[in-house]
Amino acid sequence: MGSESENVDVFTSLDDYLDHALVRKEIVGSWGFDASLDFTKMSVEENNIWFFEQVFNFLRSFFGVVMPDRLKIITYNARRQINRENLDQMTFLDELMLIMKNLNERIWVLKLDLSIVGFLRTDWDPDNPVRLRIQEPCSFIVWGGPDETGFQTFSIGYKLFSSQKIESEDIELWSMNQPILEKVLRKWEMQSGRKINTVKGNSSDLPLYEYGFSRPAPADIRPQEKKEGPQEDNIPDIDDLNL
Repeated sequence: MGSESENVDVFTSLDDYLDHALVRKEIVGSWGFDASLDFTKMSVEENNIWFFEQVFNFLRSFFGVVMPDRLKIITYNARRQINRENLDQMTFLDELMLIMKNLNERIWVLKLDLSIVGFLRTDWDPDNPVRLRIQEPCSFIVWGGPDETGFQTFSIGYKLFSSQKIESEDIELWSMNQPILEKVLRKWEMQSGRKINTVKGNSSDLPLYEYGFSRPAPADIRPQEKKEGPQEDNIPDIDDLNL
């Protein structure tokens, strides 16, 4: 499903994104790096191909850990906004390439909302974990264009890295998930040829370091409770997994 919007909604920087996340009661950590590029020397096509390459590198590095859900592209000076939802992992890169072929403006911001791939052991069949798409705050954002230098960041909510334990296995979520996060962040560095040099969060209680969470995040760092009402989708939240 695709659309374009005249009312452009854009994050102008990582700090802007983190502030907006906090307003939504989402506590996240972010890891990123700057490409230090001069986009004024690039053509429109070169500018947009660079964005495609960053998405490709990221998805290749995080394959099997995250899946694309929603895409937002903002063109230079916020002239145009392109939205895509209900993305198919198998065809997403083809769809993105088609968008870029039909785009005669420079991309300024590309935001990819992600779902997290998880596995849940059940009491009735513990040897065959059920594959889930977990909806937690998780995104990949890239900034580029004449006024930018090519910064990109991956952000994820803290809940999967907390001291909360899985009852059936008596193990902290952090112990299970931090090694996976470190592995994919290191893969991302290798795939992109850049070192992570920006690590930020929107809570001083988050124990962040270059490759994830240095220790379990306190389980009581909680966003405000969601208001009751109809849900937008049926993708499970981490709180739905009977931890």
